[in-house]
Amino acid sequence: MTAPHIVEFHSEFPHRVIIGDDTLTLQASEQLDVSFASRSYVLPRTSALRVKDYLAQASLFLEPYGDVQQADAVLAFSFGDAPSVNRELQHVAQQCAAQKPNMPVLMQQEIFAHAQAANNPVFSIAAQQYQTTTDVARSAMMMTDKRKVIVVAQAWHAQRCIATCEALGWQVVGLRCVAGFPEDDPQPWVRHPLNWIIKESHREQAAGYEISELFQLI
Repeated sequence: MTAPHIVEFHSEFPHRVIIGDDTLTLQASEQLDVSFASRSYVLPRTSALRVKDYLAQASLFLEPYGDVQQADAVLAFSFGDAPSVNRELQHVAQQCAAQKPNMPVLMQQEIFAHAQAANNPVFSIAAQQYQTTTDVARSAMMMTDKRKVIVVAQAWHAQRCIATCEALGWQVVGLRCVAGFPEDDPQPWVRHPLNWIIKESHREQAAGYEISELFQLI
């Protein structure tokens, strides 16, 4: 039987992920320079290798870019259910809106819950059931005929948000983001960078809750 691998995330900046005998240093960035606790999991060898391949190929997080003035709408994706990061995303989205009066702001419902009075029209992307990134981007398209958008998202989620938007027909002209992880979130995979890495590296095999249960993400 193949021995399992310990996968570790180290809190020192720049952060490192250690998989068995291999150490990977994550790209240093102001966006990443946030205090995260060290954490480790024991994974089957095949899963650990999947994590390693993901780290070698993926853009883990993105930096803000683009000019708000080039956008015709703001599209804000939530990160988990807890208020902490979603409240930050709401603040960033409304900062974007303040730069261009009357520009519509489309917020996933977890962000909209923290919305404040503004001069811009603000819309909630709401659903009774869990919404995927694709669900949110597709629902937003039915709320406006604008297509040049600035995306607001958690930095580690941003690459997928942008790719999803562009695949559906949005023209993404910029990004604004925050880098935190909500430690108290009911969704285990958004509580810590290592949880997110494990989940994203296995997302084609199972849903977030299934991955969290399988690997006992905390």
